[in-house]
Amino acid sequence: MARRSAGLILVLVAVIAVWWLWRTGGRMDAADVITYRGQKIKLSKSYYDFSDYKNDPDNIHPSETGRVQELVMNAPIAHSFSSRLDLFRATGEIQFPGYGSGSGGSPQPDGSELLAVTIEIPRADRDRYIVFRGHQGKFELIDDFVNAEIPYPFGIREQDGAYVYYYTPGGKELFRRPRR
Repeated sequence: MARRSAGLILVLVAVIAVWWLWRTGGRMDAADVITYRGQKIKLSKSYYDFSDYKNDPDNIHPSETGRVQELVMNAPIAHSFSSRLDLFRATGEIQFPGYGSGSGGSPQPDGSELLAVTIEIPRADRDRYIVFRGHQGKFELIDDFVNAEIPYPFGIREQDGAYVYYYTPGGKELFRRPRR
């Protein structure tokens, strides 16, 4: 009798689960907060689907915009990485969920590589640039700053004691920063 009751309960749970999936289209409960770097960030409304959240330009509650921008701009980053994969994992942890990041760089005459990872700062029309020099598969942090968004693809070269960020093709200079 106990086995029959347990079996009936399992069937009932399965029927309810199938009905729920059919009714909700497989969506989870709506969420009006997102966790970023251990902080709960209030969203402008509840989202049932990550795609809906990420495609909404007003997804972060206005009262949270400044805090989110500060968290992205000031998130710590290690000074060296033993591989490109480790570097991209670490910078990926800085990227705010649903917002963009990219990278650009160029080989240098000395055999090293300059690589900038850009991380979109939500609602700021600016990016955080985290710049590394790569050599023999290892990467060292050489600069970390916030600047206006620039078009992709871009490259970096050293010239006259500065890092020059340029648009390719053609090499049009976008901005430069003094070497530190």
